[in-house]
Amino acid sequence: MLLACSRYLALAFAVGLGIGETVMNWGHWQYAPLWIVDYIIVGWLVWAFVKTRSGNNLHTLLGAWAFTTGVFYMALFVGLDPIAAYHLKDNVVLLTLISVMLAVGVVGFLCALFTMHSQQSAAADPGQQKAARLS
Repeated sequence: MLLACSRYLALAFAVGLGIGETVMNWGHWQYAPLWIVDYIIVGWLVWAFVKTRSGNNLHTLLGAWAFTTGVFYMALFVGLDPIAAYHLKDNVVLLTLISVMLAVGVVGFLCALFTMHSQQSAAADPGQQKAARLS
C-alpha cells in the first residue's frame, strides 16, 4: 500500500511539476539551473516509478524523493530569506505551491522509506526464525 502511494504520488508529482514548470517559464525562461533541476526531478521520479513496478529498486524511489525534498526545502527557505535579492514573500501563491510540494515530497519519501524498512524486515525474519530453531 505504501509503495503504491509513493509510486503514484511520484508519477503525479512529476507530471504536475513538468507541466507547471513549462507553463510558468514559457516565453521568459529563468536562470537555467533553477529550471533544469526541476526537470531532473521530473525525470528521476518517472524513472523511479518505472523501476519500482515489481517492488524492487526502492533505493531509486527513495533517492528521487530525497532529492526532490531537498530541492523544495532549499527553494522554500531561499524564497523566505528577507535579505536575498530574490524572495517570494510578495508571491504568496508560488510560496504556497512550494510549501505544498515540499510536504508532498516528505510524504513520498516517508512512504518509500517505510516500504523499504518493511521489505528489509520481512527479508530478515526468515533468518531469525531459522536461528531460533537451531538454538
